[in-house]
Amino acid sequence: MMRVLVMAVNSAYFAVPMETVHQVLRHPLLTRVPLSPPGLLGVVNVRGEIVPLLDTGVLTATGGMITPPFAVLVSGPKDMLALAAEDLPVAADFEEPVGPGTQPGELGVYSNGGHLVVLIDIEELVKNRLDLKRAS
Repeated sequence: MMRVLVMAVNSAYFAVPMETVHQVLRHPLLTRVPLSPPGLLGVVNVRGEIVPLLDTGVLTATGGMITPPFAVLVSGPKDMLALAAEDLPVAADFEEPVGPGTQPGELGVYSNGGHLVVLIDIEELVKNRLDLKRAS
């Protein structure tokens, strides 16, 4: 069994492994970054650390988000990242996937609470869909 955090993004559901999650921010105070790539909403200040807030809609190709009410702080490839979420993310336990992921960065599809939830690999999604090197 795997413990995950499920996030709602543009009428779709995505999950990240709980061991990567640090905390959930309610109404993150977003600072926009000029000329940033589409997948970067801006940065948030978390206890003095500047953390990029990624547009989970762009990363998952479900459409961009404007001002997300929630952000999930997760361990990224090198540093902490924040992922935008529409509703308060909820913890869940995943057993067996009901299907494989269809895109790079999708680890599998699970059934949870009447929804299909895609388990995502943040590192893979960031690498495939977001060129952060361009932004820094």
